Amino acid sequence: MNRKGKSWPLFVVAILIVLFSLTAILGVSYTYGDTKNVYVKGASDIRFGIDIRGGVDVTFMPAGDVDATDEQMTAAKTVIEDRLVGLGITDYESYVDNNKDRIIVRFPWKSDEADFNPQTAIDEIGTTAKMVFRKGSSATGEEILSGDDVASANAAYNETEGWVVQLKFNSNGASAFASATTELAANNGTISIWLDDNNISTATVNEAITGGEAIIKGNFDQDSASTLANQINSGSLPFALSAESYSTISPSLGAKSLDVMVQAGIIAFILVAIMMICRYRLPGTIAVISLLGQVAATLAVVSGYFTVFPGSTLTLPGIAGIILGIGMGVDANVITAERIKEELSKNKTLDGAVKSGFKMGLTPIIDGNVTIVIVAAILMGAFGPTDGFWAKVFNPIFFWFGPSTAGTIYSFGFTLLTSVLLNFVFGVWATRVMIRGAVNFKPLRKAWLFGGRKDGGADFKTPSINFIGNRKKFYTFSCALIAVVLVFCGIFGVKMDVEFKGGSMITLAYEGDADLNDLKSTIGTELGKSNLTLQTGSDISGNQTLTVTLPGSDTLTTEQLDNLLAALNEQYPDNKFVQNEVS
Repeated sequence: MNRKGKSWPLFVVAILIVLFSLTAILGVSYTYGDTKNVYVKGASDIRFGIDIRGGVDVTFMPAGDVDATDEQMTAAKTVIEDRLVGLGITDYESYVDNNKDRIIVRFPWKSDEADFNPQTAIDEIGTTAKMVFRKGSSATGEEILSGDDVASANAAYNETEGWVVQLKFNSNGASAFASATTELAANNGTISIWLDDNNISTATVNEAITGGEAIIKGNFDQDSASTLANQINSGSLPFALSAESYSTISPSLGAKSLDVMVQAGIIAFILVAIMMICRYRLPGTIAVISLLGQVAATLAVVSGYFTVFPGSTLTLPGIAGIILGIGMGVDANVITAERIKEELSKNKTLDGAVKSGFKMGLTPIIDGNVTIVIVAAILMGAFGPTDGFWAKVFNPIFFWFGPSTAGTIYSFGFTLLTSVLLNFVFGVWATRVMIRGAVNFKPLRKAWLFGGRKDGGADFKTPSINFIGNRKKFYTFSCALIAVVLVFCGIFGVKMDVEFKGGSMITLAYEGDADLNDLKSTIGTELGKSNLTLQTGSDISGNQTLTVTLPGSDTLTTEQLDNLLAALNEQYPDNKFVQNEVS
């Protein structure tokens, strides 16, 4: 049988995966003086979550004398969440204080943020983004259509105009735009586009535009074009927002947590690689290459390596999603290697064993991965924006349970879904292409490299467990285990955090150095709370702040707050605690 030329996929795919992994992890950039030009984003460009890197804590309220209803406050919160997700910020916390007409939002810094300017980040999500197309170049020109008539907006690069925002209108918008451009084209009239009463673009109409699409031209770069497109897609806020207060917040896991997690991840990957290579030999080695590609591709999606994806936020739960995805990748490769080994034990030829192993292993791999895809999609729907894609898909189910929460669980679902989908590319397709190439490469056509014996066949024993005969024992053990879990849940319960049950946030200003462990003990004792969290930061004036989050439905009284402040200043007089805000 002529196999000449059929071994090249092994080397080509392996080399491409390694090169891609290097660029996805290290990135491609050029530094000239103090300016860094990033051509391809790497792992260092990932936007890390509040728990790893810290971020911004801002309190929004309606500008002017607006007395917002509860429905308007909820709508404003939804628009803010959509904008955050559109900017790739999946690790955020958003809460509505209806009693004071406040929206409290916490979100992480940008990956490339160096000066930590909260105002820049706040402006991205707090503008009303009310867009209007008008005839002529004046703010008093006749209105043609509004942002509600836009079906979608996308940032795109045009060779002649640079970065622009492409618009697609719905049926009403397309009809109104076609009529207006037909009228204005006759005398080379102009159309201006206004965002929050600011002129962002004015164009001369040379011909009628009837295709239902248009572009916004201006002095855009990629970030500003993406931001504008995101604001248009998320819709207008029901009222203008003003930032009543804002401050920075420190990582909830500590400044060194990222370094520790990176080291742990590298060690874990090395141990998995050693196990796969030692147990499965050549298929195990190929599996390690595929796993490297899967991890790198997941990080690439999160970092924004692929320009078609805006990137995402990597949080501790998000890292857990990547790890679980790696587990699914290992599982897919183990199934494939075991099936090949099983077929070799039946004294099949290497070609026959590989073919049968692929065929028999595909169904369980698909079953396992599709199940995880469904779970990840449900998590993104339940814990993402209320009008996000997955929330709309599962709305017939979720609306029974009331408003959903949002934040770090969304990040877990996102990375889990990404990892599992990439497992089909690397753990299934790439692995099989490389194994077929190895089978057709003469130096590697040895059964023992695929788990067999040098003299043919393989040592493979199918486990024989009489589940039916011992069903009473298994039923008894399962019921006992379930009973123990239920008893523990009943006795100790599950402590819900503020994302699930609401609560209070106290912001204090202080001076000097503070021991968070001692402060947590003191505050917990004074307020009678045990499941509180503390985060340090700084406010707009540069003062150090301590934010105390208390889950629960009990409202803190003025007397409790006064007693807490007195107790802190009595035990820590050098810190000079002052109450800034309570929500």
